[in-house]
Amino acid sequence: MSELKTSDIKPIELPTWLQGQNVTALAAAAQQYWEQVESYLLWWLDQQDESQSALAILDLLAWERSINRLDGESVELYRLRIKHAVANSEDAGFGIGMERIFKRLGFGYIEINERVAGFDWDMVEIAMIEDEFTANQGLVKELIRQYGRTCRRYFLSALISTDVYSATALIEFDKEVAG
Repeated sequence: MSELKTSDIKPIELPTWLQGQNVTALAAAAQQYWEQVESYLLWWLDQQDESQSALAILDLLAWERSINRLDGESVELYRLRIKHAVANSEDAGFGIGMERIFKRLGFGYIEINERVAGFDWDMVEIAMIEDEFTANQGLVKELIRQYGRTCRRYFLSALISTDVYSATALIEFDKEVAG
């Protein structure tokens, strides 16, 4: 976040009537001190970036954005959930919004179907690839709990990709009937 580098800082200039080796050492010490103070002040700006912050600060950002860390959740996924928490809460409750939430968190194919024939009006189908659901069951449940509509019931449909091979050949049939 901070783009200011120590090479950008103008060196301390002492009045011209002060000269000598001790004065140069004093200027160097003052320069180093203020660079260190500046780095402490800019440290907090770096901590506001979810991709760079320390884990303790990340937990504070998660608390601020109502994100609970899941058991066994990787730090990268945790950072990603915190990063997109505001956008996810804006998209919450809508079919297309739920699709965007899942896409932001790295899910591949996902489809949200409301008012599915043969089911009650308040049931919403979430169709996703089986392997992605199996690997992220806790995350899927948490996303539905946090961003789904409270007046809806959700059910999952697993999609499986299969390879289909078909052989084609020319089949000829000729029949003669004598009569």
